[in-house]
Amino acid sequence: MQLECLEFAGCNLDRYISEDNSLPSFLEVTGIATQRSPTCSGLNAGDYSNLAVLLGHPNLSQLKVINKVPLPPEIMEHFAHMQCHCLMGVFPEISRVWLAIDSNIYVWAFEHGSDVAYFDGLGETIVSVGLVKPKPGVFQSFVRYLLVLTTTVEIVVLGVTFSSSKTDRGELEEIHLVPEPVFVLPTDGVSMMSVKSTAQGRIFLGGKDGCLYEITYQAQLGWFGKHCKKVNHSTSALSFLVPSFLNAALYDEDAIVKIEVDNSRNILYTLSEKGCIEVFDLGNNGDSIRKIVRLTQGNIVSSAVDIVKTLEAYNFKPVVAISAVDESESEHLNLVAVTQTGARLYFSTGSGDANPGALQRPQYLTLLHVRLPPGFTSNASVLKPKQVHSAVYENDSLLMVCSGSGGEAETLWCLSRVMPGPGFSEAHTLLTLDGPAWALTSLPQNHSSRLSSLLLYKRGVWSVSRWAVVTGAGAAILEAGAAPDLLRTLLRDCRGPDAQSVKDFFQLHNLDQACACALYLACEDTNSGDLSISEWATRAFYLYGSQAQNTAQQNYSQNPTAQVASTINSPKFSPRQMSTPMIMRGPQGQIQPSKQNQSYQQGPMNQSYPGSPSLSMSSPFQQPMTSPAPFNQSSFMGNVTHQQRDLNFSAQLEYSPKHNGLYIYVGRILAPIWNLRCVATSMTPDKKEFMVSRVTGEDCAYIVQRLQRVAAFTQRIGAPPHTDEHASLQALKLFITLAIEMLSLWKVLSEHQFHVVAASLPPEQQNALQAASFRELLVGGQEVACLLLGSLVAGYLRDNASVDGISQKLRQLCPTLYRQEDATCSKANELLMFARQQKNPTEREEMLQHALKLCVDVAPNVNLPLVCSKLTAAGFYTGVVELCVACAHRIDPQNKAIHYYKSDQPTQDREGHLAYYRRMEIYREVCNALERLYERTSESSNTELNNSISTADANYQGRKLVWECLSRDDELLHVAVYEWLVSKHLGSELLSLGTAPPPSLRTYLQAASRSAPPATALHLLDLLWKVLEKCGDHLAAANVLEGLATRPGSGASLAQRMSWLSAGIVCVRGAGAGGGAGASGSGELLRRLEEAAEVARVQALVRSAAAALPRALQPPPRHMHRLDDELLEITQLYEEYADRYNLWECKLAIVQCSGHNDALFVENIWSNILAEAEAAARCLSTPDERLASVLSKLTTLGREYVNTGHCFPLYFIVRQLEIMSCKLQADQSLVFRAILNIGVSLEQVLDIYIKLVSVNERVWLGCGDETHVCACAALLLEAARTELAPLPPAQRRRALAKCKDLHECALSALQSRPNTQRLIDRLSVVQAQLDRMD
Repeated sequence: MQLECLEFAGCNLDRYISEDNSLPSFLEVTGIATQRSPTCSGLNAGDYSNLAVLLGHPNLSQLKVINKVPLPPEIMEHFAHMQCHCLMGVFPEISRVWLAIDSNIYVWAFEHGSDVAYFDGLGETIVSVGLVKPKPGVFQSFVRYLLVLTTTVEIVVLGVTFSSSKTDRGELEEIHLVPEPVFVLPTDGVSMMSVKSTAQGRIFLGGKDGCLYEITYQAQLGWFGKHCKKVNHSTSALSFLVPSFLNAALYDEDAIVKIEVDNSRNILYTLSEKGCIEVFDLGNNGDSIRKIVRLTQGNIVSSAVDIVKTLEAYNFKPVVAISAVDESESEHLNLVAVTQTGARLYFSTGSGDANPGALQRPQYLTLLHVRLPPGFTSNASVLKPKQVHSAVYENDSLLMVCSGSGGEAETLWCLSRVMPGPGFSEAHTLLTLDGPAWALTSLPQNHSSRLSSLLLYKRGVWSVSRWAVVTGAGAAILEAGAAPDLLRTLLRDCRGPDAQSVKDFFQLHNLDQACACALYLACEDTNSGDLSISEWATRAFYLYGSQAQNTAQQNYSQNPTAQVASTINSPKFSPRQMSTPMIMRGPQGQIQPSKQNQSYQQGPMNQSYPGSPSLSMSSPFQQPMTSPAPFNQSSFMGNVTHQQRDLNFSAQLEYSPKHNGLYIYVGRILAPIWNLRCVATSMTPDKKEFMVSRVTGEDCAYIVQRLQRVAAFTQRIGAPPHTDEHASLQALKLFITLAIEMLSLWKVLSEHQFHVVAASLPPEQQNALQAASFRELLVGGQEVACLLLGSLVAGYLRDNASVDGISQKLRQLCPTLYRQEDATCSKANELLMFARQQKNPTEREEMLQHALKLCVDVAPNVNLPLVCSKLTAAGFYTGVVELCVACAHRIDPQNKAIHYYKSDQPTQDREGHLAYYRRMEIYREVCNALERLYERTSESSNTELNNSISTADANYQGRKLVWECLSRDDELLHVAVYEWLVSKHLGSELLSLGTAPPPSLRTYLQAASRSAPPATALHLLDLLWKVLEKCGDHLAAANVLEGLATRPGSGASLAQRMSWLSAGIVCVRGAGAGGGAGASGSGELLRRLEEAAEVARVQALVRSAAAALPRALQPPPRHMHRLDDELLEITQLYEEYADRYNLWECKLAIVQCSGHNDALFVENIWSNILAEAEAAARCLSTPDERLASVLSKLTTLGREYVNTGHCFPLYFIVRQLEIMSCKLQADQSLVFRAILNIGVSLEQVLDIYIKLVSVNERVWLGCGDETHVCACAALLLEAARTELAPLPPAQRRRALAKCKDLHECALSALQSRPNTQRLIDRLSVVQAQLDRMD
């Protein structure tokens, strides 16, 4: 539930931070937005209020004196020697007061009145003084500031340096003024009445002649051989060439007495002695200047009177002070002017650019609002301010000094919006000064100087304004406190929270905001000497914060975050997903909310949160081993929809004020970085990008310190269990804990070359980190934090440094992100690194075993890929197996994965599927080790390269690793190894291990072949029958072989199918020879295999014959492919191939295979076979060659079919051949010799020829030789002499009898024919010779 809790707390903080950032703007408060025209205020009774009256506390004052420091004694002595002129002022940048007496200047620290420095090297009276932060790269680094002194004659620029010194008050910086001037420029007769610098180091001077001057300086010489020059920007850029008397003649003298610079917008304003205001644009980068507009006092008064028509013009003149308004304070205001009567004039420079995204530059100066001081209402209880001569406006607060009349002391007025209320309502406070005010200056915020400008960019809601007032008696530091300061005063003066004034404060401020103030005091005042304030604030928090505001107690189920979980999906570190309104960039890179809510697209990313019993922690050395969802950096994770991430999604829930106050306070602590990008990109000199942190380690430490105080306070906050508020508070507590750890880690990363650590992240994580804000990091960035932790520790290992120190520090700072298991794994990685460098085998083995034991002890909370890669690199392959097995058994102790696997992986078993998936992810590391060895064995070289093992050793280690895995009692490990071997086509290696294959192999091959693609399934089944045969299960092997041979569409060739059928026959016969129970059932299988083998033989003959046909007569390609792709039935072979394409030899084979007995059909087949043979032999030259060719075909077929009577009609074949021989007039002995050569016995041949002679057909006469058969008989009887010799006596006698019968038949046939005497004589001679053999 931590995922939902963090996102719930984050969304609540979004809402409260957004409310702080969405306070009414100046245009809304003053009514300009609704009236769409300039407005005025200060005339109504509710515009000003007295704090003391509001809260019933007479001594309550917003303005208080923090410190008063008298003038140093050595300064007082010089007042006695003053001749004509004295000036005083403040340098707030360095916390110093300056005093110019005639031509001498003195500088000292106003906080303690010490560290006095002076300069007396001028000969003329000092007219104006200014302090400048110099441009970078112009002076040496020890020159921190420039002191500009102007006289009536010259302008002198001095260098200001500092040195540290230790005193009783601690370490201080002593100021030193370099006696030798840096620059000296003539004034050309124009006294400079004011000096001001910009943040870029530009120096501007206001001349007595009403012109704005600038001192431009540089390190190198310019065109005219000068390091610096004075430029008049009121005339032209080349004004230094114009004589001063001409300038004086061209311009009326109206001295510039005040210069203000808005460094956030790069705009400069001047105020003249006669109340004229000028605006200058310094450009987008602050390095140029352009005059925009000049408003005379008459213009200003006329505009004010047009707005406030009921008052006279004298109320709005003259303007005595101006203050530039920083962009962080207001987007609409640019300048506030204060008149001598205390009226405030609010100006805007406007913009001529209609594009809101463009950089807006000033175009004019328009009066937007007139604010009259107190005393203008009809029932005013306070007098109007009179004779205002100094004023400073900052952070919605105005401080002005009024001269007394009739010898009265000067008074200091403070007008500020410290109290909440509708409209433009301010509180006013008066303070009597102890002398005339020489200078009034605002001071920077009282923060540590080590904090970055990003944290100080925008003032907080409770920020305190500080001023320095210098009088003749010394310097006073004043502070206008915010709401918490008022509450502190009330608690201290009332001695506790029970007083009515404190109750009124809570009611006036809204209970939520007042509780946040009380919480601020309870947490921030713990370090002060007065602990009673913290205790009283705590009591007030509980006393008023527990009051119900429409309380709606909603009971939950037993899970307090059940409703939260149903509302919000799991948060992920998703920089592309908005948790707050759509944002824009401010000038400092701060993300600023815009008006419309929009959502970024987001990518999935794995995430694991610490501390949850049901979720494993993702850290540098402990991460979820597997996840059914893919990792996508960039894999960044679960969705929170736009509706769910709406800032008002929980607004319908009513919480107590203490709950809301707690969220408000935490939101204000985190507000400076909440929407800030975590990192920025910079470029190296060689144009390579690298990431840098947007905040410093000091920034993180400052925020962590404040969060730690809140965390300690929240331990005492409770709520009724099973309620909305209880769930919300628990979510916030968890968030604060993780935010402290995350920012503490970020501080450590900032101290360790952040760019190097970040560069080692995966690319998708780097991209996500660049796009992420701290909000996304704190709510859902635990995974990337753990990756950064791993990178940090890996950096120590790369440097061969011990990780003990950094591990201990990380355990202290972020124990949830970096647990004890992580520290253990870091130590194991250190041992593995040193083991690789160890030369002693014994010590190396001890280190490896020790590292393995550490990892096994914390399994599965290890970064398994990293550790296994290091074990593999060290050659410790057994350790890889042992660690993986340990991790697998730890995450699946009940072997749910094995049950899921053996149950044929049912889809409804989600729990088993998850366990199976996670275990297989673990075993992937074993396969990675095998892969590395396999790649080494695949290399051609057999030498050792880069300390890697040789190919021969890699082959040995690979086989050893396989055997190590198969010897483990872990079937899923076996499966992982089998899968890897099969993927590399190394399955046959399992048959060469020397022992019987494990039973798991048979199970795997059977299961895998069912779901594998055809080609892979073929390979698996081919391996399966070999495994079964090696195990002695011949019948099972034969069944597999039968399935292989007869499976259609498997991609196997016909030759492979025939070989499988032959192997299956062998297996069945082997099973029958071995006896046993299975032998009796093998007969049917053997019959099927033999029949299939016979059909396959015929199919091969058909395929060969079809391929031999001319291309035009061949079957289509798909029919040819079918002969390879499946085993056809004998009928299909005949009908679709043999008969259709007149494949006569194939028909004969089919008849023989099928046992079909049809003599006429067979004789027809032979007639066509002989006819085709004769046709093929026609190209031969002689009759004997032609007949020999035909007989050659006969010999081939005869030897195959001679013993199958119905397929080899011998008499018909001999008759056809003799007719062919007679027609060709070839050698008459060729036919019977070919028949004898086939293997037909002499007796059978004699019987055939006896029949041929006895029939005495007339066909021979038609062939051209009536006595052809009798001549063949004579030649046969002559050849019989040779054939009879080796026969046994019984057979010889039968053969001789047949020879005598043939002789008699031949003589009988010849006697009736003419011209046969020679043949008769020849027969008689042969017979006589045969008779002698009897």
